[in-house]
Amino acid sequence: MLKRLIQFTTSEIVLWSAGLFVLYFLGSSGTGGTVCLFAGLGLERCWGCGLGHAVHDAMHLQFTHSVAHHPFGIPVLIILLYRIFQLATPYFKTRPPWTSNS
Repeated sequence: MLKRLIQFTTSEIVLWSAGLFVLYFLGSSGTGGTVCLFAGLGLERCWGCGLGHAVHDAMHLQFTHSVAHHPFGIPVLIILLYRIFQLATPYFKTRPPWTSNS
């Protein structure tokens, strides 16, 4: 059970981090590629794309563009960064045995 929980936590950290990594480097406003099914079908506006572009712009510190794409882009970025920090904290609290104070 513990091994399964550790695998889930590790995979969740990897998924959120990879998602933010992709959003950071994926171009905003059509300048780069897209992974959106609706954009691939030719639809112009998608709430998910707006949120993705808003998170992308927030990570690039372009807050006015972020809010223009979607008003929840900045809060979503803060929540995702907090979740990654929350999942990673136990890994930083464990110390290797060679760093003991004895």
